[in-house]
Amino acid sequence: MILRNASGGVIFAVYRKLFHCNDALEAELHAILEGIKLTVEHSNSTIMVQSDCVLALKAISDASLDRSTYDHMIREIKFLLSDRVFVSVQNSRDQNRVADCLANFGRCGDSTSCWLGQAPPCVSDLVAEDYNSVNLK
Repeated sequence: MILRNASGGVIFAVYRKLFHCNDALEAELHAILEGIKLTVEHSNSTIMVQSDCVLALKAISDASLDRSTYDHMIREIKFLLSDRVFVSVQNSRDQNRVADCLANFGRCGDSTSCWLGQAPPCVSDLVAEDYNSVNLK
């Protein structure tokens, strides 16, 4: 995952190995949950979640009760967002290359890595190209 400020600057970038993960939806929900946890601790700003996973965005945006396997994560995400302004934005995979690259590192390695204030060298060339500006006004 990558957390950016309103102008696209990198606040942090992270990848982590998920040792027990059933599918891409679960991995995406884990990334969203961890990103939101970190964001609510360090910012009062509007939270924008950009993802290429339509199912994850629908699950966290939908007010109805979720009865899926991932209900516990979805409820925790909704709870964290309950008193925050939240915007979900669906991206295409072409607009989400940094997160995709970081996910591949997490999947292939046996470690967790975090970069504060910058992107890791392996994705630094993609960071500027991947920034998707969305007007929140």
